[in-house]
Amino acid sequence: MPVFTNLTDEVAIEDMFTSAMRKTVADSSDARLASKQSADGIIDGTIVSYSSVPVFFSASGTVSVYRLTITVNVKLVQVITNKTLWEMNGFTESLDFYPINDPLLTKEREKDVINQLAVTMMQRAFDAMHSNF
Repeated sequence: MPVFTNLTDEVAIEDMFTSAMRKTVADSSDARLASKQSADGIIDGTIVSYSSVPVFFSASGTVSVYRLTITVNVKLVQVITNKTLWEMNGFTESLDFYPINDPLLTKEREKDVINQLAVTMMQRAFDAMHSNF
């Protein structure tokens, strides 16, 4: 499975989504990971947008909650014909998180939320893909 394409400015987000999809496929009893040469199909993904915006503020005006939103496109392409067998475009999910007083720790928390979204979104995408076959 190729690494997802990242059209956002968020560094290394493509690795999280690729890893999440690989784990989802590896954990499935109905699919397996294979080399490109022996694969029947290839799952290809693109991270289209990413945002982390404040949605709630404290009485003093500091951010108390951020909303992280990610949009991806995922498709399954048949290797022999290069035909798209299934695709999900504009798949968007959001998750809120609370900042920490230290900006570096807040960024770490944000990375954890990105990873949570990646796992959830790739499982849902795989389930949707799988239900079509």
